[in-house]
Amino acid sequence: MADASYSVVIPARNAEPTLPKVLGALAAQQPAPREVIVVDDGSADATAAVAERGGARVVATGGGRFAGGARNAGWGAARSDFVVFLDADVVPGEGWGEGVARAAEEFPGALVGCARTFHADTAWGWVCHLQVETPWLPRGRPREASFPSSFCLLVPRTAPLRWDESYGGEDALFFADARSAGLRLIFDPRFTAAHEHGRRTFADLRRQQRRLAYGLARALPLETGRARRWLRRVPLHYFALFRLPVVYRRVAPYPDLRRRFLILLPHLILAEWMLGASALRYAARRPTLRRGPQPQFE
Repeated sequence: MADASYSVVIPARNAEPTLPKVLGALAAQQPAPREVIVVDDGSADATAAVAERGGARVVATGGGRFAGGARNAGWGAARSDFVVFLDADVVPGEGWGEGVARAAEEFPGALVGCARTFHADTAWGWVCHLQVETPWLPRGRPREASFPSSFCLLVPRTAPLRWDESYGGEDALFFADARSAGLRLIFDPRFTAAHEHGRRTFADLRRQQRRLAYGLARALPLETGRARRWLRRVPLHYFALFRLPVVYRRVAPYPDLRRRFLILLPHLILAEWMLGASALRYAARRPTLRRGPQPQFE
C-alpha cells in the first residue's frame, strides 16, 4: 500500500496501565500509522493524559458509548484510507505495521483481523487466554473467516458499516452486517498482536465469562446452523467438555501452550463448567440483539 495510509483507533476506558506499551509499540512500526486516535469513553483515570503524552489524538465521548460507540467516534474522526481498530490492551508485535500494509494491498475492501499471542503469570490468567483465544493463534495461511476477531481489525474507512453502540456481542453484529453488505472477512495469521488483558484471578475469569456468555446469547438470532443454534440455546456442551479436545488440537503445535494446557487441565475443566453456568443464565431470557440495557462486566 505504497500510497495508502492507516489510522489506528483505540477505544479506551480506564486504560492508563496498558496504553503506554500499546502506543510505544505503534510508534515503532514500519510503516507507522498516520495517526493514532484514543477514544476516551468516560475514564476515571489518566487515560486521556497518557494518550496525549504518547502522541495520540484524544476523542472524548463523555462516557456511555461503550466499545462499539467508542469505535464509531474514532472512525468518524479518522482521516486515512484504512482504520485499524485496536483494543487498549493489545500490543502490536514486530512487523505488525508491515502486516497491516500487506493485508490492505492483498485484500482490498475486506475486513482483516490479525493473529493473537498471549502470556500470563498466574494459572487463572492462562485459563482466561486458553479458554477463548486459541482460534486466532498464528498458524496457517490467510483465509476466509466468519469471525476474524475485533481486538485488532483492519477496515476500509469508507466501508458502509458502523458498530452497535454496546459492549458484549457488538463484534458479532458487526461481522454479520459486513457479510450482509457483501464484504469479505479475512483472518491473516502472518502478523500478530499480544493480548495483555492483565486478568490474573478466578474473579477476573468469571467477569470474562459473564461477558462472553452475554455476547453469545445476544448473537443467537444471527446463528444460521441449526446444531449451533441449539447448542447456544441449551449449552450442555460446556458441561460435557466437548470444547477441550478442540482447544488441545489448536495448541498442540506450540510446545509451551501444549504444556500449559496439560498442566492446567483441571482448571480448564472447572472453567468450562463455570462458563456453562453463565450461559445457562440466558437459556430462558435472551438479551436484545441491538443495543439495550448494558450489564456491568468490570
